[in-house]
Amino acid sequence: MAEAKRRLDTYNSEDMAIPTFKLVQNVGSDYAKNLGAQPGDFYCPLTEEVAKELEIVVVDIRTQRTYWGRNEIEDSPPDCASLDAKSMTSMDGKDCNTCEYRCDVPWTLKPTERRQMCNLSYNVLGINTGDGMPILIRSGGISALPARQLITLLRLNKKLKGEYHRVLVGVTSAKKKTPSGEAYTMHFKIKGLVTDEARANELKNQSLQLLGMPIALPEGRPEEEEPVAFTPEGKPICTEEERQRAILGDKTAPPGEKKEAAESKPEEKLDLEF
Repeated sequence: MAEAKRRLDTYNSEDMAIPTFKLVQNVGSDYAKNLGAQPGDFYCPLTEEVAKELEIVVVDIRTQRTYWGRNEIEDSPPDCASLDAKSMTSMDGKDCNTCEYRCDVPWTLKPTERRQMCNLSYNVLGINTGDGMPILIRSGGISALPARQLITLLRLNKKLKGEYHRVLVGVTSAKKKTPSGEAYTMHFKIKGLVTDEARANELKNQSLQLLGMPIALPEGRPEEEEPVAFTPEGKPICTEEERQRAILGDKTAPPGEKKEAAESKPEEKLDLEF
């Protein structure tokens, strides 16, 4: 008699949730911080894993647009969105070309401005070389620019010839100071190539299996890299101390408070050779 097939074996990538790593910021991510995560670390809600650095092989990089239409972080879908930003059509058939809220360069806007727009973001689908699991990294806000730079690194490197499964990419965070507070942004770096042919073929086959894997919209408005809470006067709450004062109704500013100027850094040069 033939052995009965387990129902579990019939599920494929379309039925699975991709482990998604989020960048922990100064404000929010309370559950991750209870597990030991620090601002600038990465946290995966599915596996409850905390990491300071990730190493991945990129399978694909897809674009999305999301317009939340509100400041609050809550577990509800955006007011409008597009699963494929290149199609220039929203999920309900609207033309993104004519949308007054369209924003393709979210890293150039202040947080208060960005939250009023339909922002372009990048979903980096890859393979975690640490455990071989699929991995998803959502790069939006000020992290959208590093994702665009990663595309440049992968597309313009003459040695790759489209064999992205051979490239080992390190994912870390970088601290950035802005007029409204300190934030962390994604940082992608090419670490080298997979030279072992057996390992390269294994990664290639796994990449091909993941290529059609659907990427859903975020389950709720993501915690942004800068504060989304405001004082009664409309001032952004930048620190945990300010957050607590706002909760308690204390409107006084801490003594000796100084506003730090935005830190200006030269644009990082793209290394197109290994």
